Amino acid sequence: MRHGVTVRALLGLAGSTVATTLWAQAPPRPPTHLVGRVIDEHRSPVEGVEVIFNRREVRARTDSAGVFTLEVGRSDSTIAFRRIGYQPLLATVHPLPPPGDTVLVRLVTSPVTLSEVIISASPSKPLRYAGTTKYDDIFLRRRIGLGTLITREEIDRRVVVATHELLEGTRGVRIWNGPPKRIRFIRCEDPGGIAIFIDGMRQVAAAPSPDRGPRTFTVEDEPDIEILSRINPSDVEMIEVYSGASEIPAVFHWNGCAVIAIWTRWNN
Repeated sequence: MRHGVTVRALLGLAGSTVATTLWAQAPPRPPTHLVGRVIDEHRSPVEGVEVIFNRREVRARTDSAGVFTLEVGRSDSTIAFRRIGYQPLLATVHPLPPPGDTVLVRLVTSPVTLSEVIISASPSKPLRYAGTTKYDDIFLRRRIGLGTLITREEIDRRVVVATHELLEGTRGVRIWNGPPKRIRFIRCEDPGGIAIFIDGMRQVAAAPSPDRGPRTFTVEDEPDIEILSRINPSDVEMIEVYSGASEIPAVFHWNGCAVIAIWTRWNN
């Protein structure tokens, strides 16, 4: 003998009422467990459906087969089924199915329309450098506020013959035209305290020619100008300048007190 269990379901947000009947195979009796299976309109199981009692308490979620099992008390009056992408279903079951019976629940799909999301952020580097990671650390140091950066835009605005002339006007740097030409940093009194890096590699003065004998540099004759003269200004993309030992980043750390880091153009 079949016994009818009436479920009044509220489908969707509009609150339309749909009456249906769930059939149990045994006479009603006080249940201790409720077992059910949730399917969609194509009779495919629906996984991850929240089973909510009394409008507030999530007691179970359906498994990959759409099945849920939970304890049901006498005080429970409503049961709801909710999952993103489906119309929610709210039902009142009376009487509750007896133990051993399975309740079949059908959810109707409901496409979810998300509101437009606009993502905005400040670029970490100019767009023209999108094709390279060569300068990423430079822009990171710039955001932190370390040192002075001479950009390609500044270089393009200047008409210079030698690379060392690009340093003129840089904070903490003074260039004497000589004779002889030399570079001085206000916070660096040691003539040998300036290190020059080209594309991350520290440079040294040219070795003396064997037929000219050893060459020595005095306080008035530093090799910095000579090293910078190896690079054409048109090949320079950016220049980092650090004055004072406390300002020099660890990547350029050494025993001196100033750093000039030359970065060549990557797309030549």
